Amino acid sequence: MKLRYIEIFLALARTPNMRDVASRLFISQAGVSSSLRGLESELGTPLFDRVGRGLRLNEKGRLLASRLAPLYRRLDDSIHLVMSDAMVGDLRLGASTTLADYALPQILYDFKKRHELVNISFESASTQEVLRRVESGEVDMGFVEGAVHTPRVRTTVLREENLVVVTADEPLAAAGPYAIEELMQKNWLIRQEGSGTRETFLQQVMQRGLSPNIFLELSNNEAIKTVLHNPDTLVCISPLVVDTELRHGEFFTVPLKDVTFSRRFMQVLHRNQPPSPLLQSVTDAVIETLSQ
Repeated sequence: MKLRYIEIFLALARTPNMRDVASRLFISQAGVSSSLRGLESELGTPLFDRVGRGLRLNEKGRLLASRLAPLYRRLDDSIHLVMSDAMVGDLRLGASTTLADYALPQILYDFKKRHELVNISFESASTQEVLRRVESGEVDMGFVEGAVHTPRVRTTVLREENLVVVTADEPLAAAGPYAIEELMQKNWLIRQEGSGTRETFLQQVMQRGLSPNIFLELSNNEAIKTVLHNPDTLVCISPLVVDTELRHGEFFTVPLKDVTFSRRFMQVLHRNQPPSPLLQSVTDAVIETLSQ
């Protein structure tokens, strides 16, 4: 069924005069008549009674008009909104845990305040899972930390970050700086497989031929921060995650002599997806905040 049929039917329902409708819609009277016949033919029932040379909605026509009018208004408003220059759309975003929990929520809240017609759904997962969802089209754009190893996505660097080694054991931290080799037999906490933080840490120590004593693998940063209160316990983690605890003297940075755990925060798009103005605007907002 053609949308034009519905538009003409609703116009006739409001003003049952073919000449007036034709003039308002910039078509011929024959075009109005043909469209009405086409709609009635598709539905298999007349919608108007022909009274003399005029039209009058019958009972089925009144029912259809009352049901269709609000739906058509919403459709028409939506089409004009999408065709406008306004920042609108439904966004599906995914982010790895550090960014999802400690950076993006406030950024996306502020973006939504500025662009109220944008609807944002936001999922948190490991770096590898976010990449998989971008590849499959389950999310429009991802934000990850750490290395990206798939050729099916395009990446844009948002900023660089140095992870920190942290403990709640103040005497242990105060005795630094350490060579990283001196700490390998401490009780290390680490994120699960697929974590960008995990990959950055293990890549650096294994390049030196070292093997840390992985005491516990945990699925989230809050669990890590809880267990970190035990003595002789360490974690290599984003400073975003432990910023509050470091400022309040609950955790302490362990100074190192000879190693830096550097990584990049990245925007990820499917390689065949061009960045829309809306996606680019979100990315710009993330870059602006992360660079402060």
